[in-house]
Amino acid sequence: MVKTKEVETKKSLTMEELAVEVGDKLVPFGVGDSVECTVLQNGSHRVLCDVLGLTCGFVPEKEFSFDTKELAVGDKVVGSVMSMEGKDGMIVLSLRRADRDKLWDTLREKMEKQSTLNVRVASANRGGLMVDAGGLTGFLPVSQLSVDHYPRVEGGDSGQILYKLKRLVGEAVAVKIIAVDKNEEKLIFSEKEAVSDALGGVESLFEVGEVVEGVISGIAPFGLFINLKSIEGLIHISEVSWDHVSDLNKEFKVSQKVKAKVVKIENGKVSLSIKRLSDDPWIEHMKKLKVGQKVKGEVGKVTAYGAFVKLPEGLEGLVHIGATGGDPKKVKDLKAGEKKEFEVIELKPEARRIGLRLID
Repeated sequence: MVKTKEVETKKSLTMEELAVEVGDKLVPFGVGDSVECTVLQNGSHRVLCDVLGLTCGFVPEKEFSFDTKELAVGDKVVGSVMSMEGKDGMIVLSLRRADRDKLWDTLREKMEKQSTLNVRVASANRGGLMVDAGGLTGFLPVSQLSVDHYPRVEGGDSGQILYKLKRLVGEAVAVKIIAVDKNEEKLIFSEKEAVSDALGGVESLFEVGEVVEGVISGIAPFGLFINLKSIEGLIHISEVSWDHVSDLNKEFKVSQKVKAKVVKIENGKVSLSIKRLSDDPWIEHMKKLKVGQKVKGEVGKVTAYGAFVKLPEGLEGLVHIGATGGDPKKVKDLKAGEKKEFEVIELKPEARRIGLRLID
């Protein structure tokens, strides 16, 4: 606080008297504005203040700040104008609201500077955590939690997710602000960004092509979540194996250690691959085939545009409905499980594509 050596006590003015004293000048503040005041008297139930040398105001007890009782005569404080004319014609001020306004401004500055701050978890709901930031309530969405706090639950049971989130109530969490709007009282945090920043950023931790080891933190129908140095990576189901994988839960379990290759780092997200730790076996097997070669295969799935055929050594080809010599009915009549002879008419190893023609 700024101290003054001498304070002149000013008579309380009504709005009419204030208008006369100010003359043609407009009153330089209104309801909702923050104004600098000088403490004239600090009582147990109210604080009297000189407001910009224009009039007197008072702060009722319910609008005290946390340290109001420590104020001394002459101290400079910032108050928020609640009413332009209250009891005895004095302006009604709030130190508590002024503190709140100042806190909003402080949090906006922290967001612009991408600063990290600590908040305390106040409550939990299925969408995330309600947190206290110096007296303001903000929201920490589940999607913005760190790997250590993210509630991975098999089957996505909402009750279990909420149970895990409630266990965080009372804990202090380091976060970064990702949205702040005083007018809408919107305050959103991210723990994930704070952790990434503390570790030096995802880009500084990993390189594309690097082989890493992590622990499976969650299994979803579309892929595996991997805990890497408190950063979460994702192995998409298409990057798990060169062979088709239909159910990840049959081959993996949570807490299992896995090795993977970093294939992409984008927007703070790490994409991984298990299958790229080894060469694509299709490429080697396809080298043994030549266009025009006859092969035997087993009909698999038949679709509107053609039939898939299982070939030796795990390869798969497609008899396109247009590769029938003008008779698409031959392909449509194929049955799954039938073994036929085919001719190789196209080879594209980079696309894992083998084109076939049914031999009459």
